[in-house]
Amino acid sequence: MRFRFLVVFALIAALFSGGIQSASAAERDPSWRTGGDSRACSAPIWSDKDPRNGPGAGRRVLIVGDSNTRNTRQMLTKSLRASGWNPTIRCFGGKRIDWGMAQVKDQRQWKGLPDTIVIALGTNDMRWINRSITQQRIKQMLELIGPQKNVVWINTYGLNGDRFSKAKQSWFNKTLDSIAAKYPRVQVLPWAKIAKSSGVKFSGPLHYAHSGNKLRTAETVRFLNDLYGQPVQTRSSSSIFEQHAES
Repeated sequence: MRFRFLVVFALIAALFSGGIQSASAAERDPSWRTGGDSRACSAPIWSDKDPRNGPGAGRRVLIVGDSNTRNTRQMLTKSLRASGWNPTIRCFGGKRIDWGMAQVKDQRQWKGLPDTIVIALGTNDMRWINRSITQQRIKQMLELIGPQKNVVWINTYGLNGDRFSKAKQSWFNKTLDSIAAKYPRVQVLPWAKIAKSSGVKFSGPLHYAHSGNKLRTAETVRFLNDLYGQPVQTRSSSSIFEQHAES
């Protein structure tokens, strides 16, 4: 009896001291560094609690983005999990595609790349604007991810200002479409067209008001569900491509 009591006591002590972790504990990437920059997201999380209900069917998805992803991180995580996806989000305000490539490498080294990846970068490349380097980086990003992965790249939409312009946006989105067309498993989410037709409101030249963040989140999740989700009985048979056909 005394021995049994000691075993139970030891187990409880180990639990509270961190010796035993919860089976559903989420891990944080130990290599994540922010340098104290307030634009950064918190460390990416890898959860072993796979949601099963919904089109995502418990599968993992990686999202790499800038401040527009940071501003929607909580609602995006909640919406993805509600649709059955298990997301890991790596985001940092003001970052460009070269930073995104480093994140893909870090994720591959940490936990490996999931089958589906969302890239939401380009706005800050347009603020910085070097067309030849930006074009090269788009190609490098897709080659780094590799041909075996499903990739969704969200294109850019902003107002004139803060070194961003409609002309730069148009160039980036057309360039992205042209390059992505050469990769069979890469799809461009036409956010610019959706946002414009919906009259998205802004809080600044590059950031959206709350309603715009909600719409971007909803369209991202719906796009993933329609492209790569498992069909469920409650889903409509219509595709996002029928609703937002690209010009």
